[in-house]
Amino acid sequence: MKKMFYILFLALPLMFAGCDNGKSDNVYDYTDDYGNDSENSQESEVNDNDSDRQGHSDNDVPRPGAGTGGGNGNHGGSDGDDNSNLPDDEDGNQDFDDEDIEDPDGNENDEEPDGNNDDGAVYASLPDVESCISGNPSDKEKQKVLDRLNELRAIHGLPAVVYSTEGDKITAECSLIIAANNIEGGTLQLSHEPPKSWDCWSQEAYDGCHSSNIHVSWAKNQDISTTDSAAIVDGFMIDKNVDSIGHRRWFLDPWLGHISFGRADYTDGNGIFVIGAAVKVVHDDKPNVSNLKIDFVAYPFENYPKELYPGSNIRMSFSVLKDKSNKFSNASGINLGGVAIAIIDSTNNKTISVSSLKTDTDGIGIPNNVSWLASGIEYNRKYNVTVRNIIIDNVSKDYQYWFELK
Repeated sequence: MKKMFYILFLALPLMFAGCDNGKSDNVYDYTDDYGNDSENSQESEVNDNDSDRQGHSDNDVPRPGAGTGGGNGNHGGSDGDDNSNLPDDEDGNQDFDDEDIEDPDGNENDEEPDGNNDDGAVYASLPDVESCISGNPSDKEKQKVLDRLNELRAIHGLPAVVYSTEGDKITAECSLIIAANNIEGGTLQLSHEPPKSWDCWSQEAYDGCHSSNIHVSWAKNQDISTTDSAAIVDGFMIDKNVDSIGHRRWFLDPWLGHISFGRADYTDGNGIFVIGAAVKVVHDDKPNVSNLKIDFVAYPFENYPKELYPGSNIRMSFSVLKDKSNKFSNASGINLGGVAIAIIDSTNNKTISVSSLKTDTDGIGIPNNVSWLASGIEYNRKYNVTVRNIIIDNVSKDYQYWFELK
């Protein structure tokens, strides 16, 4: 069994947190990034993604790892002038340890949503959380999730994924159990291994949560039922306050071939709103990506949507593609112990301060990763990045790229 980490946080009126296997997560209050606070309205969001360690055979599939991501993609951002500095955030957070398990997922058939219920509604069939009945998001909502993910993958030079309805039932049941067990709000809880004591437990719910990035939003006196499902994708990509940046790494995995999406909304009619959601990312099958033109995956990269880097507490990241024919070979023969990061503002040759450098060769997406924090990043400025001294099969290599937040 391997160790994993996750972080959670909460904002008022916007709250946010992270989950884990069968554990209830504490939530910490803070004023949101725009300085708002309210006694009459509060919302919280939680995403979970557990970080597996590498060391699996080519037939082994790790499940998602721990971490949190934003639900609406704007935490820590600035709506001011384009040339303004991004604000620093000082959100409360805490790390937890837990254990990983392998995912027993079978192969699935890939297909696009057929659009038959594309009438603008969030659901093709409504969930009934109190009766433990899962719903099914509309094809339009599924397409939003698929399109946003593929839009972001394309920026990184990654192949598009397709939608698989084979996973719809288990992601729906996972979303249901998440919503059912967060109706009261307060201490939000998520788990890749929901215990049988949880309301609306089923084996399908367990399997869905076991193989998905999972998310919960909770609000009082604030209707979140109109939340765009694509915003959940942005939140997973941002992975705010997540050292492992596990959600992002699964979404930017070159070997991710297909996804499924589930969602469950609940309101008690008295001002309580809950959304549970799941995006299935762990599968047994691995597409052939041997012809990929890229040699690494970096975030942010080249012309990048500024809403996906909403502040200096968001970790930048880099993973090298040593072997495009075998996913787990990208952990062996790689030494990240001497890695150094240099970021230069191309407009004035100013060196950007880099801190909190972390490395791992865990089995999350590409099973090697370097991540760090950078201060003083501004919108609409080009930055040149050099990742130095990645040792690959005893040979030191440097990598260079650029990004601009637009």
